[in-house]
Amino acid sequence: MALAEGPQVRRRTEWLEKYLAGRKVFRCQSTREDIPAESFTGKRVERVFCKGKHIFLEFEGGLFLHNHLLMRGTWKKLEGQQLFLPPNAWIALYVGPYTICNLGGQMLKVVTKGDVDEQLASLGPDAMDEPFPGSEIAERLMGQRLPIAEALLQQSVLAGIGNIAKSEILFLAGIDPRAKVSELGDGEMPKLLKAIQEILWSSYNQGGRWKCSVYRKAGDQCIKCGGTVRSLKQPPSRRATYF
Repeated sequence: MALAEGPQVRRRTEWLEKYLAGRKVFRCQSTREDIPAESFTGKRVERVFCKGKHIFLEFEGGLFLHNHLLMRGTWKKLEGQQLFLPPNAWIALYVGPYTICNLGGQMLKVVTKGDVDEQLASLGPDAMDEPFPGSEIAERLMGQRLPIAEALLQQSVLAGIGNIAKSEILFLAGIDPRAKVSELGDGEMPKLLKAIQEILWSSYNQGGRWKCSVYRKAGDQCIKCGGTVRSLKQPPSRRATYF
């Protein structure tokens, strides 16, 4: 999985919940010194849940694994118990008929419930929550002084939107990425909120794939106006926005 944003993280969380929740870890293998295998061996996986781009695996006894897939991370199901793990594996949980393995990760760590509560509190409303927290998202966005393209990336404002969704959301809503949130005209916030839902759930319903109209299409002809798709980078993230 590449460029994991809200839709991809939600699908992977549901997958992990399906294969791990309620199962006992008969054997844990870890290639990380900071993730001791013995801490998880014999423990039952209570549940798997996410908020925005963050995945949490809760084990009995108040132990958690906190995972962020970022650009390259993924989880894979391997049949049976593994004598040798893939070279890029960080942790493997053998739960009976199969092993669930974290591969190519960029962030995986053992945390406590207090750590989880602190992380959740630092995030804004999940853009894929149901019912959709539109009023809270709008209120948090209106408190930002950043250009709208940058405000959408602030996970403390709303969680789950990354670079792909940002560009596609603004394109669908017809909003200039350079405009500050305070400069949005009448009717633009409702369009923005609707576009957030449509873009994220469209990707989710397509198996986590993206159908992009502008992302990474600089120089192509715009499907709306016939002009040229452009890109720009703005502080603080300096990540490209396509419009």
